[in-house]
Amino acid sequence: MTPFVIAFVTLALVLGIYAFVGLPLGSRRRRAAVSVFFALLIAALFFGYSDMLGRPKSTRLEVLRSGDTEAKVLGSYILEGRGIYMWLLLPGSSEPRYYVLPWDEKTASALQKAIEDNAQQHGGGIVMQLPFERSWDKRDPVFHPLPQPGLPDKGGRPPPETIYSAPEQRA
Repeated sequence: MTPFVIAFVTLALVLGIYAFVGLPLGSRRRRAAVSVFFALLIAALFFGYSDMLGRPKSTRLEVLRSGDTEAKVLGSYILEGRGIYMWLLLPGSSEPRYYVLPWDEKTASALQKAIEDNAQQHGGGIVMQLPFERSWDKRDPVFHPLPQPGLPDKGGRPPPETIYSAPEQRA
């Protein structure tokens, strides 16, 4: 089960227990109103949760991963004045997460420089240090290319790296 399904089922059970505790105590009209309200609330929560799954999470709101020291940047998209959107592969996780950094010109230029350095050197990828740092000392995230990957075994070929650059970002 995914965390989404677990959270939704848990919330539905808690709300269901809360709603049906009050059902035997009320009139027929009150019981019908509570049942309809409960059904509408469950539907709204389900569609609200599923909509949130496609939106980026702010790095300021990340609480569970505050101890991670670095994350691999799989992709990025910079919207000037709005934010820096990134797909990050966190340590110990096999699936990427979608995050948004608040807009900062220094951070955006550091990310662009790391992308260019990575493309010129070897194309091994980009790492972001201290993605979720909780501190009064507000430092910009540090981006740098990964070290050159080791040579493959003699028997096989590594899969080719794909570097995507959105048409709007060629400036």
